[in-house]
Amino acid sequence: MRHFLLLVVLVFVAHRPALGQPAARDAGGLTAYRPQHGMGYLPFARTAVREEFEEHPRLGPGIRVNRADEVDFDGEDDLIEIVITRPSPETTLVLERSHSSLAIWETRDKRAQTGLAFIDDRSVLPDFGQASRRRLWVEWTGAAPEFPVLSLRAQESDVIIDRIVFHAFTSLVVALGGKNHVPNWPLHPDHGTYRMATGLYEAGYDVFMRRESEVRSDGAGLVYEEVVNAVRNRAVHELAIVGYSHGAGSTYNLCARLNDRRAHIGTFSISFTSYVDGIRNAGPLDGRAERRRPPTTVFHVNQYQLRDWLLRGAPVADSTPPPSGLRVETRLWGREANHINIDDLQQVRNFIHTQLTAHVNR
Repeated sequence: MRHFLLLVVLVFVAHRPALGQPAARDAGGLTAYRPQHGMGYLPFARTAVREEFEEHPRLGPGIRVNRADEVDFDGEDDLIEIVITRPSPETTLVLERSHSSLAIWETRDKRAQTGLAFIDDRSVLPDFGQASRRRLWVEWTGAAPEFPVLSLRAQESDVIIDRIVFHAFTSLVVALGGKNHVPNWPLHPDHGTYRMATGLYEAGYDVFMRRESEVRSDGAGLVYEEVVNAVRNRAVHELAIVGYSHGAGSTYNLCARLNDRRAHIGTFSISFTSYVDGIRNAGPLDGRAERRRPPTTVFHVNQYQLRDWLLRGAPVADSTPPPSGLRVETRLWGREANHINIDDLQQVRNFIHTQLTAHVNR
């Protein structure tokens, strides 16, 4: 009897999950990812939306409006990747959409004959074969703001296995680094503006990280073209533009050009702007402090230091914190701030993140 009890205990220990780990469950589901950029995810990592946020109207997966006249400068990148995990080989899976403007593709670039066919907004998925997972791509051609829903059902029982609620983007965040800063993955530890922007991307915003040199002194260039395309063809009507050092000067230049050409672009608001130790950007050797508030910005954050004798920002009228921004070396946490490290300070990055999320919709 004693040997039998010992055997039962050993079998129980061998098969129970590790302490603190949930027992494995044979449950299928949907996993959605954050938006692509160009031919992949760079300069961001491929980032899955956390399961607890899959149906959240703000923190859940965002999706760009992909109209027929929308311009993809580096290739089709407006489709959202999803991965389907089947609960068992015997289950026939069905995708159900809430709106006919939600299309599903087997290829990221919408190759001919790779779109799934829907009947009454339902599509029976082909057999997975030996695989347990399948990757598909979701396109939204409807309006914004909208919250299209994609559900995964078991055909036999018609039970919903999982669902995803997308939010169609109405805003665009542009993050401009300092001189010679290049957005990439893995993130450079000293490129604080891009680190802050990555946090916004992970929080459900559509974020473009760009070099300050991609905005010319008159505001023209690739970034301007991307913003105009978003307003005209992707239903974006809120802009947030943040910049560090020469990136702050480029923020001003970009806002000025957008405002000057507003009548030819469409309806939009520059809802949020931010400078971190702003330097004008009339050219690569420009070292003047950027003292001008971006034209027509609704809300402007300014953080600067005067400790560095060579390059330093400046107060900007009508900024947050009022009346003209925060001189960070007057704070205990920022007493060692200089032009090189100010954008890397956690408090500086957190303040921008907090203020932007409070004033800009996704």
